[in-house]
Amino acid sequence: MNNYRIYGGNIVTPTSIIKNGTVEIEQGRITNITNTPIYSPNSSDVDATGKWIMPGLIDTHSDTIEREIQPRPGSVFPIELSFFELERKLAVQGITTIYHSLSMLGERTDKYLRQNDLVRSLFYKLKELARQEHLVRHKLHLRFEITNREAVHVVEEFIEHGVIDQLSFMDHTPGQGQWRNIELQKQLMMSQNHYTEEETMEILKEKKNLPKIDPSILQKLASLAAKHHIPLASHDDDSIDKLEAMEGWDVSISEFPIELSIAKEAKARGLHTVMGAPNVILGRSHSENLSALEALKEGVIDVLCSDYYPPSMIQAVFHLWKKHQYELPFAMNLVSLNPAKALGISQEFGSITEGKTADILVVNEKEETPIIEQVFVGGNLVCGLHYIKQTSSIQV
Repeated sequence: MNNYRIYGGNIVTPTSIIKNGTVEIEQGRITNITNTPIYSPNSSDVDATGKWIMPGLIDTHSDTIEREIQPRPGSVFPIELSFFELERKLAVQGITTIYHSLSMLGERTDKYLRQNDLVRSLFYKLKELARQEHLVRHKLHLRFEITNREAVHVVEEFIEHGVIDQLSFMDHTPGQGQWRNIELQKQLMMSQNHYTEEETMEILKEKKNLPKIDPSILQKLASLAAKHHIPLASHDDDSIDKLEAMEGWDVSISEFPIELSIAKEAKARGLHTVMGAPNVILGRSHSENLSALEALKEGVIDVLCSDYYPPSMIQAVFHLWKKHQYELPFAMNLVSLNPAKALGISQEFGSITEGKTADILVVNEKEETPIIEQVFVGGNLVCGLHYIKQTSSIQV
């Protein structure tokens, strides 16, 4: 499918909807967008009549790869198997560019997939797999814990060798950030890991006393990332002081601000603000922090990511449009053009615009629920779903 047209659908552009429009694609790029109907389609053309023609989704932060490799504490699947199985799921969900987020917490963590040596090997293996034949575009996002002093040299290695495509600094010290509610963190740890209360409190005490990396070293890592044009994000911002420190390190993205006042300040400082699409659908944060709906109402959120649930991205778009009366182009930009801008790839990806790579979704609706039927990545059809109507009943 080198040269073809997707016609008859409603094209969602960054600013408007083109009804009964046509997108022309040549050699994987969008060459023309019109509202002219096609009366004599070619055999290679795609009929999208009555459907939505939307840009592919760009997911800036998804830790689903960890769950794919280790779906349960005692079950670890081969990386290759997990990678390609997850890729198929992502294609069906309309995610055409994914930033796999792997956390490097340190050697003392009880989370197997977040230990330094394993994370290092995972990154290199995922980078190798990403260069092979693929359905969607794979990028790597390193989430680096600022108490992980032993792994500073690994971060430098990743940056200098071109292993990572995004870097974020995290601080999961109990009592601040995401876990400012220690009681909530305690209850979650006990339910997930079957710890006793005494065991949990001992772990939390140890985490709270971990020394943090000297700010000058973090500044060095930030400068190295900037030199190699790697976007840098802060994580779980909960104070103006933290925003000021991050601003000094040329951070350009604020992920999951904890309070509305912090989200407003991050936005005012010119940071790209990111929250989770699951938060939109559920109407709340699973950590009892800022509601994405509240932040959107105040106009301080730029990007929605899948966080831990990839299907939520396209669902959040329709949820905002159908249930909260946001304009569809605005809702679509949250998961396509805006993340592309935040990550510095908007010249090539993120919208249905002439000259850009043809990452395109053909989306139907069923009872106001989005049904992705076709997914094109770089102009190639990578996913096609055809739903079958029940024509007869089965007698038992």
